[in-house]
Amino acid sequence: MRAHAVCLAARTPFCRRATIGFAILFELFSGCTNSPRTALHSATAAKLFAVTVDSAAFFRHGPQQGRDPDLKLPKDTIVKIIRPSFGFTKIQLVASGLQGYVASEEIGPAPVTLLAAAEPPPAIRRAQEQFNFNSTDPRLVPPPEHLPDPDLPPSPPDTPQ
Repeated sequence: MRAHAVCLAARTPFCRRATIGFAILFELFSGCTNSPRTALHSATAAKLFAVTVDSAAFFRHGPQQGRDPDLKLPKDTIVKIIRPSFGFTKIQLVASGLQGYVASEEIGPAPVTLLAAAEPPPAIRRAQEQFNFNSTDPRLVPPPEHLPDPDLPPSPPDTPQ
């Protein structure tokens, strides 16, 4: 215990090296954080890709040996990646919503010009108030009208006095 106090008070080279070593280790390990997988997945899923070859084989339930593709996707077909993989990637066709697999090397990032041509600009809609006329909300129901009872004889007319 006394050697520790002397070490700190004297600031010997050993103590300085040990302190610097601990500081470096602390910085290294405090910088390591687990990034959530969902953030990485959502960033990949938000990107649109396009078929880069003349014709890409599309398999609905995954590629199997001895089986022909379900569809042939033409070049510049826009797709959204669902799950990237080494050999085959699970995709969703943007036009039809159909999901399946294509070879990973047959797709690439979609060019901006292709995306601009495929998606029309959003229409400008004026905000309209939505009102339900068949509402049962008591604040929206008019108060009942006070009418005379139909079975009573008519009241005599008022005579001026």
